[in-house]
Amino acid sequence: MNRKDIITKIIEEQNKVIESLTLSVERYKTASDLDEESTHDPEDFSQQTQAKDMQLRYEKTRREALQQLNFLQSEIEEEHDQIEAGTLVETDHGYLFVGISVPAFKVGNKEVITFSEEAPVFGNIKGKKVGDTVKIGENSMKIISFK
Repeated sequence: MNRKDIITKIIEEQNKVIESLTLSVERYKTASDLDEESTHDPEDFSQQTQAKDMQLRYEKTRREALQQLNFLQSEIEEEHDQIEAGTLVETDHGYLFVGISVPAFKVGNKEVITFSEEAPVFGNIKGKKVGDTVKIGENSMKIISFK
């Protein structure tokens, strides 16, 4: 499997995340839009405030997810020779992608695990070279190549 195909699949997964966030924004937006001319219980206004807070949080998370999508799209044709944001690391167990986090998925018979540079696992693999062994959770993996 080549880098472009795997990153395209990561983009598909990121689009699912964005779609879910968009639905959450719309749900909380609807919940926060009370008709202020109607008579409401004070608790209704409290729930309206909570819904608006949640809407704003999901909007912020969606903006971040859209930035990550732009990052992924810019990485399709890139190549990396060290572990950094955008590197696809091929191991004897599967693939690791550095830069964003989406749920793990399979490509062919290999698992693809993604994580951000802020994740603790990044500290475990940063600076590793082809041929080195990395430990992720309970699994030890040998680095085959960088893509």
